[in-house]
Amino acid sequence: MNKLLSSVGLAITFATVSLLAGCQLYFGDHANNNSGPSGGSNGGPAGYQCNGDAQCAAGCFCASGVCTEGGFCGTNKDCGAGFHCDTTRSSCIPDPQCSADAPCPQGSVCDPATNACVVTCTCTSDAEAVRQGFAWCDETVKTCMTGTDPAGTCVGTIATTCTTAQPACPDGQVALRKDGCFTGACRAITACEAAPACSALTHQDDCAGRTADCASVFTGHSCHGTTCGVSNVDCTCDSYTFSACEAKTATGTATRIIVGD
Repeated sequence: MNKLLSSVGLAITFATVSLLAGCQLYFGDHANNNSGPSGGSNGGPAGYQCNGDAQCAAGCFCASGVCTEGGFCGTNKDCGAGFHCDTTRSSCIPDPQCSADAPCPQGSVCDPATNACVVTCTCTSDAEAVRQGFAWCDETVKTCMTGTDPAGTCVGTIATTCTTAQPACPDGQVALRKDGCFTGACRAITACEAAPACSALTHQDDCAGRTADCASVFTGHSCHGTTCGVSNVDCTCDSYTFSACEAKTATGTATRIIVGD
């Protein structure tokens, strides 16, 4: 009988502990804790007065001057909606509030529906943001964003109605496009959200770096041979200039010659 009562007692104790969340697991009922408002070296449990999260135990955060249950975590996925993980304390804490006058910290964006900061990621280029599962990078605040980059993208079709001339981008860069037209700006190819189309590459070395899918087109000058302009089998030219970059066909080579003057 004593063994049975002992087993029941253990079961009740285990169930009670299981119901406790966050910093209660460390300290139990704060009413019986004599460690004071600071909670000792580990911070105070739920209900203790505080001036910041650091004064609360792991699993709690400071809200309106009182340590409040938040829950334990290892990543943001462990926390509920409106919360993120403070990995230094293994604690779920509320997402900070935000507005036009109070922007979010680096690596977070403001959710207009809740006016709360939502953690995304940090980045220095669109390529970095895409690798982390987002659409583009706001380089001014080094934050990963969703949606479409307002500055334009490296990929996209140019509409026949576009009247903006393609800018002369330097080596290693491509013209940005938005809403079917050029924006007039350029971006480093290495920072692009995706590989630009072959036709977007305006420099021979950039095209030659994509031999798997792109072919360089050259214009020949002072060309000689009976097949010049036809098959170009025996056609030789005194000089060549890079003309364009195009998508390589299944049977095509990495270069193509156009007979010029």
